[in-house]
Amino acid sequence: MVKVQAKVFILMGPCGCGKSFLGKLFSQELKVPFIEGDELHSESNINKMKSKIPLEDSDRYPWLQAIMDKVTKLANEKNSPCILISCSALKLSYRNFLRKNLIEHNLIVWFIYLKVDKQILKERMQKRDNHFMVVDMLESQFKDLEEPNNEENTVTIEADNNTDLVKKVIVENMRVPSAIY
Repeated sequence: MVKVQAKVFILMGPCGCGKSFLGKLFSQELKVPFIEGDELHSESNINKMKSKIPLEDSDRYPWLQAIMDKVTKLANEKNSPCILISCSALKLSYRNFLRKNLIEHNLIVWFIYLKVDKQILKERMQKRDNHFMVVDMLESQFKDLEEPNNEENTVTIEADNNTDLVKKVIVENMRVPSAIY
């Protein structure tokens, strides 16, 4: 069990919405750990995505488990009050899996949905170098996407260019024991 009730902020949304960029940025600014979810994909998952084959639930649950394992390990080792994670968490069932299991480890879980227009996502993805998620996979992400709707401890931010608002939500909720938006 985690000694301190740490807060876990999961930056979620489709590829190209800014999860990794914002996670790294805020990790440095706020001096808190950041877990890059993409780094925890299996080689098989990465090869599928490179080959333009959408992931299925059977591919994603081991990845979500790997994220959860890394979070709980980090929370126990660092005893950090806050951990940032990038994870698409496209489906409600994925968010519930993470939420349920992380809460069982005495962690407070927040999802920050970075909502970005599909055309902007396409443009961003076309500019990326050396990423396994190719622009052709964006449609499959939107097919799987179940936007958060009235979920506890979940915030939706129009994140086209709203870095300051994302940071504000994280900073404000780092201080609050728990809240619902």
